[in-house]
Amino acid sequence: MEKDSDLEKAWEYYKKINESLTGLSEILNMSIEKDNIFYQCAIDNLENLKEIIIDLLKKEYDPSEIQKKLKDLESEMKKSLFFDKEKE
Repeated sequence: MEKDSDLEKAWEYYKKINESLTGLSEILNMSIEKDNIFYQCAIDNLENLKEIIIDLLKKEYDPSEIQKKLKDLESEMKKSLFFDKEKE
């Protein structure tokens, strides 16, 4: 029964991630010209991210391993988004 609950939670997380990626794509479509190289790079990155998330959900990884990697990623993102700007 717990496995079903975990699967339902994973599916809900996937739907939220999908909505967020779709929202980012819509923002790009509204704010950047489609012939701009940065637009295509951003769209490519969003598509790659979506594929990676789908692959991750298909495989059975140790949850603690994924959690540690996500915390590392979060830390790296915070550094690059917030702390690098302080150096300027």
